[in-house]
This record gives sequence, C-alpha cells and structure tokens, in this order.
Amino acid sequence: MTPAHSVMLTIGLFGLTFLSPGPNLLVVVQSSLSAGRTAGIAAGLGVAAGDAIYAGLGLLGMAAVIGQSGELFDDIRILGGLYLLWLAWKMLNGRAASPVGIAASPVQGSPNLFLRGLITDLANPQTVLFFASIFAVTLTAATPAWAKLLAWLGIIATSAIWRILLSFAFSRQRVRSLYSRWQRTLERIIGVALAGFGSKLVAEGLFSR
Repeated sequence: MTPAHSVMLTIGLFGLTFLSPGPNLLVVVQSSLSAGRTAGIAAGLGVAAGDAIYAGLGLLGMAAVIGQSGELFDDIRILGGLYLLWLAWKMLNGRAASPVGIAASPVQGSPNLFLRGLITDLANPQTVLFFASIFAVTLTAATPAWAKLLAWLGIIATSAIWRILLSFAFSRQRVRSLYSRWQRTLERIIGVALAGFGSKLVAEGLFSR
C-alpha cells in the first residue's frame, strides 16, 4: 500500500463513523437548532478538536498506554459519563439553550459551546482506541512521517467539515421554525439519548474495575 493510499484509507475509515449517531452528533444538531449556525459550528469545531487530540494520541502510541492503565481509563469513562448525564439533565430541564429566536446568553456563547463539543468528544476515551485500531490497519512503521501527519490533518478536516455541514443543514430557518414547535419534546428526546450514553460510560467504568 502506497503512503497516499494509506492516507485516503485512514480518512475513509474515519468517515464511516459518521454513519453511527452518537453524543457528538446530538450536541452539534441541538446547538444548531436552538441557537443557530454559529453555535452549531462552535460545538462542531469543539468535537473536531477532541478528534484531533485522540487521533494524535493514537498516532503517538499513547492509546496502548491509556488502554493498559485500567484505573485511569475507567476514571475517564466515569467522568465523561457524568458530564453527559449532567448535559442530559440540562436538556431535560430546558436549561441547555434559549428558545429558538432568542439570542444566546454569554454563558451559551461560542466559547462555551466549543467547550461543550470538546468535552463531549473527550468523554469517551474509547475513541483513542478506535483511532489506534484504524492506524494499525492503515499505517505501518514504514509509513513516512509526512503521510501520518497528512492522515491526522485529514481526520481533523473531515471531522470539522462534517460538523459544519450539519450546522448549515440544521440551522436553516425552515428547519428551526419546525424545531421551535416541538423544542421541548425534541430536547427531552435528546436528553434521554445523552443520558443513555452517559449511563453506559459510567456503568462500563464502574463494573470493569
């Protein structure tokens, strides 16, 4: 396999993960629907930053260290799960965002939404193991450094572009108008889904000890 093929395969395998909805998707979509395009992009770039961190750790071989450090891995899962449960509680209680059409408060501004996306992505430490598994298939010791760097940058770009596209799609006025009619119901559904993801992480962290 040539270095160029390795890069394309790495990015392609990462792109397939977009077919499996998770908390990252929910956070970007909800931010776009409730607070508009800028909010969705901010949350999406936070998610992309999380992917950059975990993909970088996977490339540097830190995935094995994290995976073998059982207690550390479990602690990260528990903390990440608790964060998702807290975010779910805010959704269920209508405290995650202002009603559609009302400007977001400073607490709900872009920096905070970026942080929300970042923490949501980092909440699941299994992501770094996922990246390590991709790299084990597509990259070898003989793969040049420039190809590994290009693969990492490609993952970041693909992650950011996908989340920006989601933000554009779900911040359209027609979509937001429809969302405004069912905002509380949809936020409760999103909250329940996030609670499910969070509970799963906490349970895995506790029962694997």
